[in-house]
Order: sequence, then structure tokens, then C-alpha cells
Amino acid sequence: MTIKFGACPKCQGDLQIKRDIYGMFINCLQCGLHRDLDAPTAALEMAKVKRAATKSQASRELLRAA
Repeated sequence: MTIKFGACPKCQGDLQIKRDIYGMFINCLQCGLHRDLDAPTAALEMAKVKRAATKSQASRELLRAA
């Protein structure tokens, strides 16, 4: 299980990335967004999550510096 803070595309909440017997899926801890990830889509979705997490982390760092 992996948690990406501030990476939900719907509410900017925290995403939980999990794997079960059916494959990988993401679940937002705040709004409840749920998406199943198949193998080709998983790589694209993980890239989106990583970009969103990087953007939110950069904005938090800018706010702290101000």
C-alpha cells in the first residue's frame, strides 16, 4: 500500500494505491474516488499521481518559504 498526499484529481486529497486479487486500484481517502488500474493504465495513472504529488509538494514548500 502506498499513500500519495494531495494527489487526488477530483479533490486534491490523499490517494491510497493498493493491490488485491483483482489487480491494482486507487482510492481517495477524502472523497472516496475509486479507480481500478489495469497494467497499461497503471503506469499512466501512477505518472499522473506522481506529477500531482510533486505539484502539491512544491506549492506547500512555496507557502512555507513565504
